[in-house]
Amino acid sequence: MSQNPQETSRQMYIRHGQNYGETNRMAEISKTYGSSILFRRWGATVFDFIFFVIGYIGLFISVIQITDRWFLPLAITTRCILLIAFFCYYLLLEGYTGYTLGKFVFRIKVVNGEERPPGFHKSLIRTLLRLIETNPVLMGSLPAVISVLVTATGQRIGDLAAGTYVVKVRDLEPISKKTLKCSLLIFFIAMVILGGSFVNAIYIWLHNYQPPEAPVSRAEQSFISKDGRFQISAPLDWSTDPDREKMTDIAIFNPYIQKSVAVVSNSKKELGNVTLQHYAEKIQYNLTKEFNLSTVGPSSNTTIHGYPAIEFTIKGQKDVNHYVTHVAIIETENDYYQVLGYTPASKYSRFKKELHDIIYSFREVRH
Repeated sequence: MSQNPQETSRQMYIRHGQNYGETNRMAEISKTYGSSILFRRWGATVFDFIFFVIGYIGLFISVIQITDRWFLPLAITTRCILLIAFFCYYLLLEGYTGYTLGKFVFRIKVVNGEERPPGFHKSLIRTLLRLIETNPVLMGSLPAVISVLVTATGQRIGDLAAGTYVVKVRDLEPISKKTLKCSLLIFFIAMVILGGSFVNAIYIWLHNYQPPEAPVSRAEQSFISKDGRFQISAPLDWSTDPDREKMTDIAIFNPYIQKSVAVVSNSKKELGNVTLQHYAEKIQYNLTKEFNLSTVGPSSNTTIHGYPAIEFTIKGQKDVNHYVTHVAIIETENDYYQVLGYTPASKYSRFKKELHDIIYSFREVRH
């Protein structure tokens, strides 16, 4: 029965390449693959990319849950951590084992011309050029794909520069048990480090991690009402809530954390002869109708920026979610104000101080 000439050639190099005087057996084996190696390399790259996306989501969730913050510096820091992890992932794993998780799954391996893992320096060259070849500005992996297709040995630019090859594991000589154990150890450590943030995020989600109190940033910004008569202040990671600002005078929220504050004003002229106490009772009634199974906490008289006020909380359910609304009813010379801070009931103990500080930042703007 006749054999495929390309397969016969491949088997000859695998079994007898060194005896035929070949100075670079890996190059000769690579020439027998044609474009088939591209699909395995592409599959391995996609697999690694998905792994990193999951890891980044885990890191994102962990940072948000632990710090209750998502400032620009934190966003930059987490992306830098991801980039460093991405770099070390390829540098160390491919350099000392020849594998990444994706390559291991798709049964391909990075080797030098002597059939060994590339080592640190060759892997450094491959990894640095990978950052260029897989750059989104250069249409993703298009430069690498073109290079693999046009070179006889199926090498991308990083392989050509480093003198490395990506070959199928079945075409390599079996490695020693000692080398295998060392490779598996390095591989295992890398997976633990990269997967740690994702596992931590799952743990936080399942156990509803709650530190005693959310840290509040000293750096703040002011949010002024549409008519410019009053304002509140909030940390820098808060922003205007476009969905609610049409129904309120001020509506702000944290786009990454479930917490929001709204301010609504009512003119005393329109309300007529209404005291602060009666106005507060009316607001309590309206809010308890909005939230099912509401429980109104005790009211307390206080002052906010020199204005008399009444403060209370309402716990209730809206749709399937349970919320706590921290309410302050404020009386000024011409108006009554409702300042309402919303957060899920499960997170109220963490966000209580921050909501309190935002509510107590209320003041009228003197023109």
